[in-house]
Amino acid sequence: MTRLARTLAAVLMCAPLLAGCASAPGGAAPGGEPPRNPDAPPVVGPGAGTASSPLELVNLWRVSGAEGETADTWLRLDAWEFQLWRDCGMITGSWAATGHLFLAAAWGAMGDCATGGMPSVPWLEQVTGYTPAAGGFELTDAAGRVLASLAVDGAPQPIPTAAESYTKPPEITAQVRKALRSPSPLAAGLTPATAQTLLGTWVPVAYTVTTNPHVTFTDDGRWTGSDGCNGGQGRWAVGDHGELLTTSGPSTLIGCEGAPVPAWVAQATSAGFDHSGLDAAWLLLFDRDGTEIGRLRHG
Repeated sequence: MTRLARTLAAVLMCAPLLAGCASAPGGAAPGGEPPRNPDAPPVVGPGAGTASSPLELVNLWRVSGAEGETADTWLRLDAWEFQLWRDCGMITGSWAATGHLFLAAAWGAMGDCATGGMPSVPWLEQVTGYTPAAGGFELTDAAGRVLASLAVDGAPQPIPTAAESYTKPPEITAQVRKALRSPSPLAAGLTPATAQTLLGTWVPVAYTVTTNPHVTFTDDGRWTGSDGCNGGQGRWAVGDHGELLTTSGPSTLIGCEGAPVPAWVAQATSAGFDHSGLDAAWLLLFDRDGTEIGRLRHG
């Protein structure tokens, strides 16, 4: 199942739960060294010489220092999905990361956090990176400012509208490791995409339809697009070697003649340009295995 399909499925599952009630989370900080997910790789401090990886982020973290959050706030990061525990219940969404970049976007809620509209977590949706810190990580914005700190410390109380497993650290399985592995490098001859070269509107190559499938990348780190009938949107960032991070929100499921451009963007983990004798370079999108999933041109 694709990341976009999982996101849509999760949104549909959340829909009947929006009227659910919540119990206030608790879980006081234990004394001494906080427990860690036993399957998680060790967290290292700054200057330790070990690169971070998305797999190190998979855990149940107490959030501190985040604007608008209380002391009893936890962020559970599983493979590409998160649960943010607050006093009102739980906010859900998707995230993506490389060795230093981090993006997240909310798309659902449970318990009293569900207010009938799309949930918003302003501080989390400003995060663009992460760095190791004592006992965990710091989440930072594009200017390098620390927006929140993460440490393994306690756990929320269950609520009636969410599985109790969400109050515990995720299990790091072979499937999780596979999902979070580094993407295959771009093929020789391709130019890695950058934050500047991705800007603008792109339309699919080899699709002759009148429904206007497209994607637009803007310099505020947002993307919007359409397959011709259904809109898509989310956040985006690109790494030094063309690694592409995206988040995606819910979408309608109207069938029409078009091209699955939003799905391409949601699934892509790297992007590069093909200049092989073309008047204008084609933008190629690849999945984690290095398989081309979309080819676009400036539109």
